[in-house]
Amino acid sequence: MNLNLIIDQLRQHCPSFAGRVAGAAEYKGLAETANLPTPSAYVIYMDDEVQGEGSLNETRQTLVEGFAVIVCVSNVPDERGQSAVNLAHHTMRAELWAALLGYQPDKTIYNGVFYQGSNLLPAKDRARLWMRFDFAAEMQIGPEDGWQAVDLAALPHFDGMNVKVDDIDPAADPNIKYPGPDGRIEHEFNIPKSGNLPT
Repeated sequence: MNLNLIIDQLRQHCPSFAGRVAGAAEYKGLAETANLPTPSAYVIYMDDEVQGEGSLNETRQTLVEGFAVIVCVSNVPDERGQSAVNLAHHTMRAELWAALLGYQPDKTIYNGVFYQGSNLLPAKDRARLWMRFDFAAEMQIGPEDGWQAVDLAALPHFDGMNVKVDDIDPAADPNIKYPGPDGRIEHEFNIPKSGNLPT
């Protein structure tokens, strides 16, 4: 999933962040290196997983791609963290839901984003509180995504074909003892490049 689309969506539709949304590789180390004023958010990639197995002759699976939005809020006014948790868990979560639930990062690929839960993250200092909100979206993996599409694309172009049919009904011709072609063409037609069969 292109997380830049998620970042742009949050910047545009989460007013509390005032555009303070960035990407990150992981939470580990983020608390030390993050320098955006609070409240701010960081979007990170999470695991993806498949549901169902491909059939014998093609690959068709549902892929669930996950991402997390890590929200950082100030904990200075209340070192116990009560007000910061309330801000992150209720106010920030409501804005995240309004921006992301049902959002399709790419309408040609993904179903709408759905929510998977949240948890409080360990903090390196008492001045900031960190909370992670997990989201995911589904897409379909099909044969067009794998080797089958590459293999088929390498085949020569179909430029049409000419069909000649030599059929025989042994019961209708007493001179022929064994079924088989007799060299006479009973039917003939062309299939053009467009692939439309003759009527």
